[in-house]
Amino acid sequence: MSTTAAALITLAIVVGLPAVWCHGFWSRGRITARVAAERAERAARPPAQHIGLEDGVVAVALAAACCERWWTSAGAEHEPTTCTRKDQTT
Repeated sequence: MSTTAAALITLAIVVGLPAVWCHGFWSRGRITARVAAERAERAARPPAQHIGLEDGVVAVALAAACCERWWTSAGAEHEPTTCTRKDQTT
């Protein structure tokens, strides 16, 4: 091995090894911060609520009643086939 090749290999080790170490240290810090943020977000979320069949039936009934009240209070009859309200899915 020539002296120039040995010098270049030594230079690559001297410069490259600290760069790789710094990058690993920086990445570890980012991963740790991301994991901590995800844990905090999970802890802040409200618990999952399981909606029963009765709740679904009541929600549908209230949605229909809301539309009926709207048209009654506006003084017009409600026609589901020509309803232009954006929140209606008829």
